[in-house]
Amino acid sequence: MSAKHLILAMMVAGAAGPAAAASITACGPTVCYEYDDAQAAVGLTGLPVLVGDDMQFMPTSFLASSNGAGFVTSVANFVFDRVWTPGKQEIVSLTTVEEFDYEIVNGGDVRATLYMQARSNHASSDGVSQIWSLPIAGDSGGPQITSLTGSLLPAADFTQPADDMRVSIQNTLRANAGNGELAWIQKKFTLVTTVVPVPAAVWLLGSGLGVLGLLRRRRSPA
Repeated sequence: MSAKHLILAMMVAGAAGPAAAASITACGPTVCYEYDDAQAAVGLTGLPVLVGDDMQFMPTSFLASSNGAGFVTSVANFVFDRVWTPGKQEIVSLTTVEEFDYEIVNGGDVRATLYMQARSNHASSDGVSQIWSLPIAGDSGGPQITSLTGSLLPAADFTQPADDMRVSIQNTLRANAGNGELAWIQKKFTLVTTVVPVPAAVWLLGSGLGVLGLLRRRRSPA
């Protein structure tokens, strides 16, 4: 297996993390991100890089591989303590698009599971979360590529303005192979929301690699 890329768009920038934990803050044109550069997930995902309003991760070994060893699981839960808009636009959507390489030989199965959670930093009662799963079974006929996408809609689900929140993105990769079987799955890239100040609309990037989560301002009551 060659080194694969994981791209996470909506996350914060950072170079290789120092030995001691540090809170990193990075801002794009519209959105800012804050995270701990020594959290456990960094060992698998690496540190993110800010590109515009997108956060990109490029891991080198985030995979689950079983060569007749039964179930093998790899889990990373990356947390952004804050995702916020200095201009106070609301975040309409948070979208994670993941792509994986996988292979199943002589039987077995692989599974990718994505869990996303967004909780308001204004009101503890405001939160939204969801799980998406992609199971694949049977001989794959060689290495294959597949993808998994999930979206949250904070502005629609929060009672308070959705302009400052804590975001968790948990990725679970699982490979299962019995005697004489081989199964592996590896994250190739993840793209988590790009946010732009266009009212109440969501657009798909023409490249197919990015989903734009758009912002809207909540109107003040008359």
